[in-house]
Amino acid sequence: MSEVDQKQPQQARAVRRTVDVARVGRWLTGPAGAGVIGVFFTVATAAFSAAGGIAPDLAAEGWTGGRGGWLVAFTLAGVVTLAAGVGLWWWRNRLRDRLGVAYVVNEVAAGWTPEQKDGFLSDVRDRFAVFRPVPPLRTFDRAAVWPQGTEATRWGRDVDSLVRHFQVASYDPDGRDTALDRSLFVWAPWPVAVAFGHRVTAAERGRALQVRQRDGFGRQGPLRVGPVDDGHTFQGPADRPDGGLSGELRVQRHPARLRVTTDGVTTDGVATDGVTTDGVASSAGVDDDGATREILLLVLRTNHHEFGPLPRLPADLTQRAAHDDAAAASDREPLVVELHDAAGLGLPETVSTTLREWRYLPRPGETHHHWRDYPQIVATAAQWIADQAASVPGATILLGAQVPQEVAVGLGIRSARQAGWPRELWPLVHSVGNGTFTVPRLDLGR
Repeated sequence: MSEVDQKQPQQARAVRRTVDVARVGRWLTGPAGAGVIGVFFTVATAAFSAAGGIAPDLAAEGWTGGRGGWLVAFTLAGVVTLAAGVGLWWWRNRLRDRLGVAYVVNEVAAGWTPEQKDGFLSDVRDRFAVFRPVPPLRTFDRAAVWPQGTEATRWGRDVDSLVRHFQVASYDPDGRDTALDRSLFVWAPWPVAVAFGHRVTAAERGRALQVRQRDGFGRQGPLRVGPVDDGHTFQGPADRPDGGLSGELRVQRHPARLRVTTDGVTTDGVATDGVTTDGVASSAGVDDDGATREILLLVLRTNHHEFGPLPRLPADLTQRAAHDDAAAASDREPLVVELHDAAGLGLPETVSTTLREWRYLPRPGETHHHWRDYPQIVATAAQWIADQAASVPGATILLGAQVPQEVAVGLGIRSARQAGWPRELWPLVHSVGNGTFTVPRLDLGR
């Protein structure tokens, strides 16, 4: 056997030993670990109590009848179990301090299916040193505060309030949390996640947030994850050492026709009563000389499901190729996009444009992207948006997205330092119920 072959079993044993220690650490920081530590302390207390009960008899009758041996046995059992409990408790606190502070943004949108989050959040509470839920934006009747249609004019103000709530939750007057890492778990509509990531990062450039993956029950199917998996800051270099994205990346163009409604808001963003929708008139769709700007319609799509007029994608690669060939045909009918202009962009009632689709699908046979690929997905998508904006200077840019929650947060974080990120960028929010879209008043631009 060569020297290399002789070393391989030792290396394998070292890897297994490392994995086992990490697994024990994850178990110890969970509820089961806390229960076992409690058992050790309980046994130690019982052992010391038993030893204390024997001690008076020994003082009165002396070391006769074997009681001295029982005293030594109970005392040793108490010392050993107490030391084990203290050691595990110390190790558990060290692991929790290493994970640091967990912030949870839990916002819901109209039309979302209720999710069971209690188990996951309880796990987060057990494993992190500090658990800081960001106070949600709720009305007294707990109605969704991210509505569509005419009420979508308040999204920008609500995001400002959400950021202030985060600042309150992260307030640390004593400086005890300064040395701890900060992690973020988010449930929110994707434009809210983008805007939140952008504004929080821009306000606190000195410290990074570790965005961590959370459980999900979306259209891609259930996703169960561990809250202690490594997080991503989405701020550093995202290039993978093996050459980039491992899924299927494709860019498609589709002829499209926008049909715009405003419900009482004229094309200059002013309501029929003479008051702007949020106090500030918007002219994003009109140039200084009164000419209508070009509309740039972008869509980020990371799964096989339909997105408005974009049909569901076949899972089979051969069928998907035929689907894409049919979509690229020059004589196909334009995709019709019905949208409500709640942002007051001054869009015409009918606009012919091109829908530019950035599509990145999971590996064949899989329904979810790998967590390690998320930084590269965010970097590639952000660069594509910047390139599209640069190709049509001065255009009114509408962005639709069907992406994982953490990708949306990462896109907002990266947009704060992405070269060429557009000055104005307006989200296109899809309503699953009726198939229409809303452009809320929430600018995702620089």
